[in-house]
Amino acid sequence: MAWLGTIASNVLRSTGYKDWLTPNEILEVKPENYSNRHIESREDAIVLYGPGKKSEETYEIVLHRPCTETLHQAYSLYRSEEREAAERRFIVYKDKVPVLVQICQQMCNVGKIQKLCNTLVEHPTWTLAHLAAHCTLHSAFAHAVVNSQLNSGDIETGISPLQVAVQSNNLYTVQMLIEAKSSLEHLDYKANTVYHYAATSTKEIILALGGDRPNSLNSRNSNGYTPLHLACLNNKPECVKALLLIGADVNIPASEGEPSSPGYVGDFLHGKPDVLHAEDMKFGGTPLHWSLSREVIIALLESNCDIDALNFDRRTALHIMAMRKRLPCVVALLSHMACANIADKDGNTPLHLAVAENSLSIVQCLIGFGADIDARNWKSETPRHLTNMNNQESQKILYILDAVGAQRCPKEMVDCSVGCKHDESFTGVAPQQPPMAVPRTILDQMLYVSGMDKMATEGKRKIKGGRLLCLDGGGIRGLVLVQTLLEIESILNKPIRDCFDWIAGTSTGGILALGIASGKSLRECQALYFRIKEEAFLGMRPYGNEGLEKVLKDSLGASSVMSDIERPKIMITAVLAEKMPIDLYIFRNYDAPSVILNIPKSSMSAAPSPPNEEFLWHAARATGAAPSYFRSFGKYLDGGLIANNPTLDAITEINEYNLALKATGREQEVVPLSLVVSIGTGLIPSSPLNGVDIFLPETIWDAAKFAMGILGVAKLLVDQVTASDGRIVDRARNWCSMIGVPYYRFNPQLSQNIAMDEKSDEVLADMIWTAKAFMHANRDQIIELAALINRDV
Repeated sequence: MAWLGTIASNVLRSTGYKDWLTPNEILEVKPENYSNRHIESREDAIVLYGPGKKSEETYEIVLHRPCTETLHQAYSLYRSEEREAAERRFIVYKDKVPVLVQICQQMCNVGKIQKLCNTLVEHPTWTLAHLAAHCTLHSAFAHAVVNSQLNSGDIETGISPLQVAVQSNNLYTVQMLIEAKSSLEHLDYKANTVYHYAATSTKEIILALGGDRPNSLNSRNSNGYTPLHLACLNNKPECVKALLLIGADVNIPASEGEPSSPGYVGDFLHGKPDVLHAEDMKFGGTPLHWSLSREVIIALLESNCDIDALNFDRRTALHIMAMRKRLPCVVALLSHMACANIADKDGNTPLHLAVAENSLSIVQCLIGFGADIDARNWKSETPRHLTNMNNQESQKILYILDAVGAQRCPKEMVDCSVGCKHDESFTGVAPQQPPMAVPRTILDQMLYVSGMDKMATEGKRKIKGGRLLCLDGGGIRGLVLVQTLLEIESILNKPIRDCFDWIAGTSTGGILALGIASGKSLRECQALYFRIKEEAFLGMRPYGNEGLEKVLKDSLGASSVMSDIERPKIMITAVLAEKMPIDLYIFRNYDAPSVILNIPKSSMSAAPSPPNEEFLWHAARATGAAPSYFRSFGKYLDGGLIANNPTLDAITEINEYNLALKATGREQEVVPLSLVVSIGTGLIPSSPLNGVDIFLPETIWDAAKFAMGILGVAKLLVDQVTASDGRIVDRARNWCSMIGVPYYRFNPQLSQNIAMDEKSDEVLADMIWTAKAFMHANRDQIIELAALINRDV
């Protein structure tokens, strides 16, 4: 098509091409047209001509083809009426254009030369290697004159030829330069590596670069961004995924700060293209921010993703999950100790965002995990202020906040609704109250006053020690125990384990007792229950032992023994089911009364094992071996079959222990019982029990009634065997009143009957919130209890 360019050039010249062409447009011209022109400068095949005699002729730069190739082809590269402009352009062209045209045959056409010259105008300091990389002149790199500049940096920007190839999205050129040993560690003058340039290119280029240079892959440029940050900023989700696959560190924060530890998720993401939400990548953060499911979050956390890392809006993954209404993801983050009170760039905590999105269950969950209900954003707005009174769901959220003590806005706050205004009284829409048993409030108060009077009369206020904490069984409802203790701990301002001298626990309460005594915080214990839910309650009942035992070993230690716990004294109940009648067995971290008294062991009963031979996880596994839920643990079954509420058994044990000390001359070690705090796993709603009559059926209808009667009696027996409230509590309260020991019982009324293996996050979130609301309603009683506990300090 060269002839077409010649014809066009002649036509344009004959019609006054100065009016039609830009000075930089490349024209194919005839060499003979310049035979009478004055040569201003010359460098091999490139010539700067001065104006000729014709009026339309100006200073002109012309590239001549070598005589060995053709005598009839040349290219006009630039035209100007100003000598200085033409000379400046000639200096830019003279060392580069002729060389590349000569060594690359594909350059000998108007289009290629036009691209080359345009590139030189934009980047006049680029070397031959930079130009070849940008213009995809692959054959040029076979020549030493180009190859010698392979790792040279542009004198203005510092960019390397490889970085140019990446920036130009030339995959083949990139691969060729990598093969030629181009440096992957080169930095331009803004500290950008080749990976920074690749971050906005294509996933194929990123994968071609590979992850062999982790320092370059994860370095920050002068703006504080890593390649991963740039891919996010430029909304390049495929590049983000590719960077993760080759080993980008997800924990490096943008702009400033150092990661707590590296986080690499490439191994997890291989073969999983759809586990991350691409739309959220442009906001930055880590893959946790972009996760779509609980399973992905847990896998990423196991890959060491920073759970509280911030994105460009200073939001954590918890903020994003609250905004996106992903409750399972919220639970997964909180149960792995994500902070619930980090403020974003607007001062909003995850609770602010959950309220704004009308996510009731997420609001309950955040409150249960310690979110600050009165936190203010930069506009001084609390979560309560953000409730929308025109929305039914938001009115329920208002009640949820109010029931746990969320404050109204101060008088000076503007734009308030009836739900938050300082002089209004609306507290939202309360849930329907469940059916409850007949309360014993008056009798309980009388027993309490009687016990306190007896304590004062006998001088027991002066006794230090003897404080007993009892924790009921109830499976996953152990979360109620944790929430109750959290509220008590918040008033005491010190760890629960430092507030009691004895802790007794059954089943889930036993697991919690061991967790507390072994030094775990209540938040860690809260997380433990959710881990049990996810890893132990798998498949159909009875569940496999492996999941539960793994969690217990990880949490309590595979080799930790009862004697490792010096204080408080621990009682963990289990059922010894190797003979009839079955017997109560207590795992202890102290010598049993029978051991102190040297009572010979009977062949018909098992002697207590020494504390240094009892593994913590064994005790936890034994006390939690609930029939039909888990297999028995050797000769042990769940302690809830005998002592689901271990209070009376714990009081009995303390009394026998003190008697044994007195009998062996160790009176100085005797500490009488001085306080009992009993915590339940929630009162289930009252419900009718139909069909408990068992008789010999005479008709087909009687057979149906007989079957119903069998089921009813079975249900009744299970309820009584595992009973932890009702008359059991009444007995404990009366016993304590008679001996002058203060007795406190905390057991919230639940809105529904929650199974021991409940897996629904919505149900559990409501249960945790119910416990917190119950404790807020009984705050005065907690303060009173705290005064009794602290008297030993």
